[in-house]
Amino acid sequence: MSDITNRNQIILEQINDIAKEKQINVKDIIFALKEGLLKAYERQTQNTVENVTIDINENSGKIQIIKALTVVQKVEDSDCEIALSAIKENHPELTIGDTYTQIIPSDNFSRLAIYQAIQVVKQGIREAEKLSIYDEFIDKKGHISIGTVESIEETYILIKVGRAYAFLPKQNQIPNEVVSANAPNNHIKFYVEDIIKNKNYGQILASRTHPHYLRCLLELEVPEIAQGVIEIKEIARIPGIRAKVAIISHDPTIDAIGACIGPKGTRTQLISKELNGEKIDIVAWNPDVKTYIINALTPAKVIAIMINDDLQQADIIVPTEQLSLAIGKNGMAAKLVARLTHWKINIFSLEQAQENRLKFEWNGNIKERDFANFIKELEKKNQWKNKNRY
Repeated sequence: MSDITNRNQIILEQINDIAKEKQINVKDIIFALKEGLLKAYERQTQNTVENVTIDINENSGKIQIIKALTVVQKVEDSDCEIALSAIKENHPELTIGDTYTQIIPSDNFSRLAIYQAIQVVKQGIREAEKLSIYDEFIDKKGHISIGTVESIEETYILIKVGRAYAFLPKQNQIPNEVVSANAPNNHIKFYVEDIIKNKNYGQILASRTHPHYLRCLLELEVPEIAQGVIEIKEIARIPGIRAKVAIISHDPTIDAIGACIGPKGTRTQLISKELNGEKIDIVAWNPDVKTYIINALTPAKVIAIMINDDLQQADIIVPTEQLSLAIGKNGMAAKLVARLTHWKINIFSLEQAQENRLKFEWNGNIKERDFANFIKELEKKNQWKNKNRY
């Protein structure tokens, strides 16, 4: 076996080894090698390469640099032309205007030219690998994936997922959640928000704060959701703190809220643990906006609700002692209700409603008897205030 044949076989073996290691197509590597050799030829000769092609035999590994020259009577551009007299003896079939194919030796490139060829090949392989990773993971967009924490930086966490990397930016991390790269079990679950084809590192954009991450977790834990019997209509989250999920059952015999919560709250507890203790409220979606907003305010009870369709605004009155429950710490519960229903929400206590002389009628989900008792208590309180004012 000649040195050239042996070299070609080695090149072919290396191509196949790289394709196997990087999980990319052999043709992609060969294409990159052709581009590299073409660049090497261009640097070596300082000539144009428009009429030059590289041929690589996928079976033998034989490499040929082929130059197409136009047959002419008198050569004016030796880079593109060849004289008829120079080839007439060996190629009597060719005449003026025909194309002569010249085979150029590929074993006398300079070291610098070869180095450039290698760099082009490496870049081509990187591009092919990125495309291969994109093709592999594009179907996982919008789903949950699991990886290993590779490194933790100030603004992001890098996660190893098979041969790829997921990029979890700070804004997509649950606040105050402790993630360790050195723990024995440093696996992390995340939502695949996007796959970015041209990103060099971390082509997978990960998120643990996306509302759809909670949706996917519910689908995993609640078979009725995965089966389509229960439908998730809306999700609103304040990551790591609280979330509200609006659902509806397409089977009247199934208690949708009970199914999602699970026996003794086991299903939502598992999800809450995964979300760093995020409290999850499951509420019943309803096409009637009044009913839907009242349901969304759960566990707070509603005395009255007045809606303005033009402004898409709801004024809600709740028992005085439940005002903080309805609004939540720093207004978070009210914000979640607004996000869930897409309505502007104003919440007043019964006492505030009377002080501001708001006109309302009892139409909430509080029992009439309880409403009457609240009114009596408030009247007693007002009488006591008036009596002790001076």
